[in-house]
Amino acid sequence: MISKWEIFYVPSCRYAKPIKDKFVVIAYVNPSPHGFFINSRINKFISNRPYLLACEAQILANQHPFLKYDSYIDCREIFSFLESELTDTRGIMSSDAQAAVIEAVNSCRVLERIHKTRI
Repeated sequence: MISKWEIFYVPSCRYAKPIKDKFVVIAYVNPSPHGFFINSRINKFISNRPYLLACEAQILANQHPFLKYDSYIDCREIFSFLESELTDTRGIMSSDAQAAVIEAVNSCRVLERIHKTRI
C-alpha cells in the first residue's frame, strides 16, 4: 500500500523531460497517488524568480540515506502515478522535509488549489 510522504525510485519516469530515473515523494494518495519530483539542484530559471523559488523544499541527505546529497522537492508541479510505477520504495520522508513541503505548497502561487487542498 502506498502512503503519503513515501518516497519511490521511478525508473524511466514518463513525466521527466527527457525521460530519466527520478525520486518521487507522494503528497497524497486519494483519488490516486500524486507526487512531486526530487531534484539534486534548483535550476537558474527557478532560482532567479522568487515566486517560483518559494515552491522548492529542501530534503537533507543525512535524513534520507538513499540520497547522495541534499536535494530539493519541486512543489510547482504534481504528477499522477499508477501504482505499478511505484514499486521501489525508499521509505517515508522525514518530518523536517514534510514540514518544508507543506510550507512550500502553501507559498507556491503556481500549484493548483485542488492539489493544495488534497495535500
